[in-house]
Amino acid sequence: MKKKFKNLKEVRKNIDNVDTRLVNLIAEREFYAREAVKFKTDRRQIIDRKRINTVLSRVKKLSKKYKISSSTVEKIWKLMIQNFIILEKKLFKKPKK
Repeated sequence: MKKKFKNLKEVRKNIDNVDTRLVNLIAEREFYAREAVKFKTDRRQIIDRKRINTVLSRVKKLSKKYKISSSTVEKIWKLMIQNFIILEKKLFKKPKK
């Protein structure tokens, strides 16, 4: 992704545009987390270590593909996952018998 910029203001405008897209994508991810919790019948299903490891492995591979810091990507995803776990715990309702 090579682009020539005239000044700092132009760079920051592009960063702001990326931030807007990121927030939109995080909102979409939250929608799916809210949907996923509806299918969980036991609180223990909220933290799925196998799924977490799969997601982290996948984004690490993507970070290498796009030549960005896999450490940074992993930290961001871990934080995001932790926050969606908190959300799911708040939303979880036991199924009625």
